[in-house]
Amino acid sequence: MKVKKEVVRYLAKRIVDHLKQVEAIEFECDEDSVVDIVDGAINGDLSVEDRLNDEVKAILAEKEETLDENNINYRKMFQMVKNKLARERGLIL
Repeated sequence: MKVKKEVVRYLAKRIVDHLKQVEAIEFECDEDSVVDIVDGAINGDLSVEDRLNDEVKAILAEKEETLDENNINYRKMFQMVKNKLARERGLIL
């Protein structure tokens, strides 16, 4: 999923602020370090989908000729393959 770095950083900051406000967490380090950790976790999760998309593109590139010969919709096949791989791997997209 394409999300700007600034948006992820903003969300990470909001999450940390909320957890701090409701006293759900105590900091053993500075707040910016916690925001960095949350930011990294969000970006890591988003990169899983990006890697999956790249894998699906590679799979379909190998089958491009077959897709063309059988007049198969690339976008629809992309989504079907992506959903199948995500389901097999237990990914939530």
